[in-house]
Amino acid sequence: MRHARLRLAALGTASAVVTAAAWAGTTAAWATPVPDVPSSAPAGSPEPTQSPTGSESPSASPTTTAEPATALQDALTKSAEANTASGTMHFSSQGKIDARGTWARQNKPNLLTAKVNQLTLDGKANSAKPQIIVNGETAFVNGDGLIPNQGNTWWKVPLNNLPGERGKMISDLLTSGRLQDPATIKQIAGAHKDVENEGEEEVGGQTVTHYSSTLDTQEAAEAAGLPAPTPSPTNWPKTLRVDTWVDSSGMVKRQQFRNEEGGRPFNLNLTVKEYDKPVTVQTPPAGQVKEVDQQTLKNLLGE
Repeated sequence: MRHARLRLAALGTASAVVTAAAWAGTTAAWATPVPDVPSSAPAGSPEPTQSPTGSESPSASPTTTAEPATALQDALTKSAEANTASGTMHFSSQGKIDARGTWARQNKPNLLTAKVNQLTLDGKANSAKPQIIVNGETAFVNGDGLIPNQGNTWWKVPLNNLPGERGKMISDLLTSGRLQDPATIKQIAGAHKDVENEGEEEVGGQTVTHYSSTLDTQEAAEAAGLPAPTPSPTNWPKTLRVDTWVDSSGMVKRQQFRNEEGGRPFNLNLTVKEYDKPVTVQTPPAGQVKEVDQQTLKNLLGE
């Protein structure tokens, strides 16, 4: 049972990163690990491919001389307005889950994906490579062997019909279009408190400015037009510690989110490799797709 819960939580990691990548460069207020759930939920196995290509695009002016809160808000807003972004991810939680992989997003049309390429569960290497693909209002979820006996199948998940509080938030974030609204993005960025300029560092061979902040998740939810989540040790953290690295063109190069509250500490790193370059996502063949029942969705979402 314990290992089944870890496997499903690892699959949820990719889902959490997709949610975060939907507004990479803005915030990841709901990028929390999926709670422990029964082992009865099924999983899938891959094989589409997604390949972000190109190189990053500089523009605008440095933000290092601006007041820290203003500089951070400007960088988050500008980065989130880029039509595409892609990069790498690293998620870890309490030594039980360590997942590394890639992510990509596109605003118009709405495409999102995250794939785990290297996975460790309970300190042991796992060969599974779970992947999530979001195309408009439909998500395709592939567990790649995390849960046995599912075969070469992708779950097809209608995002406008997700159960529970967590499901409604994910649905609203990914399908509403609010996160492509510059005014909304700027308001969400304003939920970063106690912003400090920590000086210059290097990320990917570039000199960047490091900003630290505390993210108020309830204020971020309200700014996005969503119901404020109820904080609890096993559900939504009230605050997240956030570190953001901004390059000389005013674009976010890396963000780190840390939940240090209660019994579920986690660490999520998103590094941006490229902005405004083509993102290619191939959805799975129809013969490998299976509709998902509501109970499985509830299990996956921890409802």
